[in-house]
Amino acid sequence: MGGKRNDDVVVAEGSGQAPATRPCRNWRQLWKWVAEFAGLRVPRVAVCANHRAPFDYLRAAYFEPAGDLVVWAPRGGGKTHLAAVATLLDLLHKPGCQVRILGGSLDQSLRMWEHLLPMAMERWGKALSRPPRAHRLELANGSAAAVLSQSQRSVRGLRVQKMRCDEVELFDPRVWEAVQLVTRSQPRRPHRRQNQAAERTTHAAPATGVIEALSTLHEPFGLMRRIVDEAEAAGRPVIRWCLLEVLERCPRGRHCASCALQEDCRGVAKSRCRGFVRIDDAIAMKRRVSKQIWEAEMLCRRPSQRYAVFPDFDPERHVRATVGPREALSGDLSLAMDFGFANPFVCLWIVRWDDGRTHVIDEYVQPGRQLAEHLEMIRRRPWGPAKVVACDPAGQGHSDQTGTSNVQHLRKEGFCVRCRPSGIVAGLEMIRAALAPAAGEPTLFVHPRCARLIRALESYHYAPGGSELPVKDGEHDHLIDALRYHYVNLGISRKATVGSYL
Repeated sequence: MGGKRNDDVVVAEGSGQAPATRPCRNWRQLWKWVAEFAGLRVPRVAVCANHRAPFDYLRAAYFEPAGDLVVWAPRGGGKTHLAAVATLLDLLHKPGCQVRILGGSLDQSLRMWEHLLPMAMERWGKALSRPPRAHRLELANGSAAAVLSQSQRSVRGLRVQKMRCDEVELFDPRVWEAVQLVTRSQPRRPHRRQNQAAERTTHAAPATGVIEALSTLHEPFGLMRRIVDEAEAAGRPVIRWCLLEVLERCPRGRHCASCALQEDCRGVAKSRCRGFVRIDDAIAMKRRVSKQIWEAEMLCRRPSQRYAVFPDFDPERHVRATVGPREALSGDLSLAMDFGFANPFVCLWIVRWDDGRTHVIDEYVQPGRQLAEHLEMIRRRPWGPAKVVACDPAGQGHSDQTGTSNVQHLRKEGFCVRCRPSGIVAGLEMIRAALAPAAGEPTLFVHPRCARLIRALESYHYAPGGSELPVKDGEHDHLIDALRYHYVNLGISRKATVGSYL
């Protein structure tokens, strides 16, 4: 890989060039275009399982096969520079395309601009309709790109084809919501028959309205986590790469046993890595930070647990479809409930054994219904009778509408209700002890079907700056409250009741 380096990518040496304004018809032409006209050789082979190569982002952004894009990449992983290249390609190959660059801050937006402007001025200054001004580029073919500030005023009222959002983890959520309504696809323009051949060789298809979210995923409760979850749930692609996808090829003479990256690399840098981050720079960065920050921001394994209420919760360790060979009928089944109407009502099905092992096997989360409706839905689940319910002591308060309390209603329906008052901190500590006891193996496990509870255990957090009580975010706290009521009321007893676990 001949070439020189800059801070983001390997810069290719010059070679014979085809016309720069000719659209690329396949990924090979696109990779060659980026090497020749942007001077970059972008890694196009994924190194880690379930990761993608950085070139996969350019390929998806250019050919637009899947609409909106989410890019989860490490610090210094080239995402900002590649987004600038994608913008240049849109401007040159999609006449009339309007692109806007929006960063988590104006400084972040300007980082992409600082990559885009030199590329545009060095090679395509003559293609501009006027000199760049106010962080705006306008081409003679009608395309334009501009930088926006992080505010609702700068976003509302826009009608553009491409919105490139860099470091969305730092976005104001209200600005992100405003961004969702700004994109419009270009209308297909009719062509005369005699011009169709010319159009195929000089113009790409009209640009599709697309939002691109690019970021490192710092926090399990942040905006990027929500965006990734929503994309995966909707089947949209999440293009994710880590340091290893952009690490340089390791020379044969370097000894793996004494390398600080051995635990992460395991030898693949000698055979598969073809990136631009120098190994010595990677080692220096790793020595400056904690393992938690390194795994979150450079290896993209999991978000930082810095403010997490349950930093020891690990899906690989605690999420299991089964706990052991004896659970079929031997456990005690109970329900844990957190009442709500505007806020969601939560019910967890929990099986507990005499040895203290506890398995949350199902969840029900639903706002906007009365308790009687919830109980009807609960009875439809296949887990059999559970006579004991652990719930919020506030459920003993009488309703102005029914004249009875939720606890009275449950008892009338035949449930044995336990609602002992307790402090929040004490209940959380019981959950922590079950996830990571001082001695022995964990005793709390969650079935994979309980997706909302799993996300709550990952995302429930304290406010930055310090606080004794976690943030009540209205999304994750209700599920944790229900689990807390189980431990406060039933978690320390040997036998709760006889139920079934089918």
